[in-house]
Amino acid sequence: MEISQRPLRICLLLTACILSVSAFSHGDTDKPLYVSESGTDNGDCIIERAPCATIGYALSRAGKGSQLRVMEGYFEIEDAEDVFHLVSGVVDVSGGFRAGNKSQIAARGVSQLSGVPYQYREALKARGFSVLSDSKGSGNAKASRTDELLGIHQKLKSSIAATPCVGGNAAGLPCTDVDLLSHVGFVDISVTPNSGNDVWGFVDLNTRREYAIAGFNLGTGIFDVTDAENPLEVGFIDGQNAVWRDIKVYQFFDAVEERWKAYAYITTDGSTDGIFIIDLTDLPHSISRVNYPSDITRAHNIYATNTDFSTGLSLTSDLPSLVIAGSSFGIGNYRTYGLTNPESPSLINGGAGIGYMHDAASMLITDSRKDTQCVNGGANCQLLLDFNENSFEIWDATNAASPVRLSNTPYPNASYVHSGWWSEDKQFVFVHDETDERDFQLPTTLRTFSVADLTSPVLAGTWSGSTNAIDHNGFVRGNRYYMSNYSRGLTVLDITDPTNAVEVGRLDTYPASDGTLFVGAWGAYPFFHSGNIAISDIDSGFYMAADRTRDVVEGKLEFTSRSFTADEGQQLSLSVQRGVGSTGAVSVDYEILNATTADDDHTISSGALTWANGDSASKFITIDATNDGISEGLEHMLVRLTNPTGGATLGNLNTTSAYISDPGATSEINFTSSGAAVAERGFATVVAVLKRSGSAVGAASVDIGMVSNATSGADFLGGNATTINWADGDGDPKTIVLSLIDDGIVEGEETIGMSLDNPVNTTIGPLRNFTATILDGSGANSIPVAIAGASQSVSAGANVTLDGNQSNDPNNDTLTFAWSQTSGPNVSLNNANSAIATFLAPSLTSDSMLQFQLTVADPGGLSASASTTVTVARTVVPPVSGGGGGGTLSLYWLVAMAAIGIRRSNGRIMT
Repeated sequence: MEISQRPLRICLLLTACILSVSAFSHGDTDKPLYVSESGTDNGDCIIERAPCATIGYALSRAGKGSQLRVMEGYFEIEDAEDVFHLVSGVVDVSGGFRAGNKSQIAARGVSQLSGVPYQYREALKARGFSVLSDSKGSGNAKASRTDELLGIHQKLKSSIAATPCVGGNAAGLPCTDVDLLSHVGFVDISVTPNSGNDVWGFVDLNTRREYAIAGFNLGTGIFDVTDAENPLEVGFIDGQNAVWRDIKVYQFFDAVEERWKAYAYITTDGSTDGIFIIDLTDLPHSISRVNYPSDITRAHNIYATNTDFSTGLSLTSDLPSLVIAGSSFGIGNYRTYGLTNPESPSLINGGAGIGYMHDAASMLITDSRKDTQCVNGGANCQLLLDFNENSFEIWDATNAASPVRLSNTPYPNASYVHSGWWSEDKQFVFVHDETDERDFQLPTTLRTFSVADLTSPVLAGTWSGSTNAIDHNGFVRGNRYYMSNYSRGLTVLDITDPTNAVEVGRLDTYPASDGTLFVGAWGAYPFFHSGNIAISDIDSGFYMAADRTRDVVEGKLEFTSRSFTADEGQQLSLSVQRGVGSTGAVSVDYEILNATTADDDHTISSGALTWANGDSASKFITIDATNDGISEGLEHMLVRLTNPTGGATLGNLNTTSAYISDPGATSEINFTSSGAAVAERGFATVVAVLKRSGSAVGAASVDIGMVSNATSGADFLGGNATTINWADGDGDPKTIVLSLIDDGIVEGEETIGMSLDNPVNTTIGPLRNFTATILDGSGANSIPVAIAGASQSVSAGANVTLDGNQSNDPNNDTLTFAWSQTSGPNVSLNNANSAIATFLAPSLTSDSMLQFQLTVADPGGLSASASTTVTVARTVVPPVSGGGGGGTLSLYWLVAMAAIGIRRSNGRIMT
């Protein structure tokens, strides 16, 4: 019998594809890069026998998370900036390699470096390098440049106070019409990380306070940025050390508890944290990790469809979905999870793509395209934008369980299709390519595609920057595009004409250079109701900024008040002003986002306002509040301005609250809780929240009485207001903020009691008292120590104990415990919130390793995590005669049969 060679080759190729299907690379990291004295600076440095010659060249070819392996020998650092890339942690650099030697650093040779400041000697020694102090070979110019860069990097490790952009500079950061509001450096973050990654944010509707959620290599920090010039770290949830973290938020109203709840969903790449959930419900004072057994070990990105980017609210009556991109499942095709239980996202069967997804965005279509171009469109069409390295795809994901791909769009000079966002008129998509600047020697390049035809997007414009800095991510607010531009920091584009974007502002968070390297600004979040912008920087931490590019002659459009109200059966009238200028005809759209209202509580959901040239008069949005005859309490909706035209911009107040009360209802004021216990170290802030319910018609006020055994000025600051006022139409919550002082004295608990008195045009409800308890603090709070115990090997059916009792706190604080499973076949944990948890080892067909993480937290909001593993031996089943094996061999045989297309003819296998 003969076998045709061609089909055999096809079979072998298919078999190889199956073997490699889980070994894909998401493109940021790829294979290790090699450097040797005998190498040549050419190509990608990924072949050990054909290495590069210099560290600088290899760094220019590296991506985030790349491994750079330097052979033993002598290497000169030619570019002073490369020194800082060696120690940043974004590229995993190790020295002392010998060809073919894969042992640990301690067993290797030594790579000698010159041109490196002595301050980095110890850090580089741990990586297998020996730093030579003799700098006779370095010129004065290079030494001066090195000293300058060292000063810049050292300065940016610490925090910087608010500084306006004047003369192109804000506290040493190059800028154009973007002010620095604050900078939180690594040394001022509780766990002292050494690199940053993504940033997201949200407005807590319980308090209207704003929070930035920033990722770092050691975990995720939550910062109260309501006062953007003085950010406060509320808490930090540890995670495995990883270069990547991505974050999204979902917030919803719990009608039973009559309050808002919110969760942050986080993924990491390069670790086994899986889908990581942070419970934000206990803000403003604390956060916690949810015990969720993720069914994936890692993912490159996460996205929440059908959500408002400012609050995390659902845009429609449908629940949002989580889209996981580049996961450990399969080849990294996207997976969709439902949020019926926000603490336990559940996989939606069928909700998956067909290839690797790197990043995602979604766009809600309500125009005629939902009927003519979407497949599953109804009242709307939920589009999923899929950025997958080679092209960007548009999916109709209206039915999350049965997505349909509408288009697949490549483009010239595509190198690594990374991410993108859409214009507020929903006619254009902006696409980022992460390596085209490096691979094609392009300036910073942003491509704009028309999606008027969702089935056939067309390249409509290209913006080219003034440097070769890499573009990473971008987001749209009004006619401004906020782009994290790596080494150039934040870049702001005017996209009044999306096909012809114009740079109008920037804040350079990496002033050392504008080179084509993965350094500087990772993310930007421009969706706070305050109009402020959060920026995350790989090398220096977290920033808050204010955009002044929006002060234009065409005018700045915004609401005149943060809150409006009417009774059912009456008409809401929301005023919008045109400030700064009035040149040209302009317009702005508006849309309603239901919070506790529903569509049948009001008569319109969207519309537009227009101004003629020279017209600066306020315009009004009128909304009829439906009288449904049902007693519902004070209902709440958000109204936001979007898609300004004619060159006008959105002001800070582009979102307002509108409240609807039952006819004849009266106002009532309460605290939202009876008190809070807060340590005088760490977050060290008490936020007492007052809520107005019933009706927001008419002005109202209450006096605040205070009784305390703590001393104002010595134990706390703030709380000086004696009267809290609400204007007519104002239904928003108010807060009293106390800043606690760590006096360093060992003392008992102290209390500050507040009470509501003397109501005017309102009544006081049952929660009229609030007690702030100050927990003692003897100096700065220290991070607790998590100890998860030694790894174990057990048999099926064994009762397994996970023991975290050795965990401890340097301040002798009482710790809370949370065990969670991070990988392996799922098991049910007993007493997961205790020091000791148990589970029953499952019966398995192969030896399997289960990984568990213990997170301990102290009352001050600091936490630490540790992991342990349990290997469960397979269950041995006696062989049964008469049966045939299947398994992998059968799979490959089936592949061979399908590939060859067998038919028998005269004893010969043919195709």
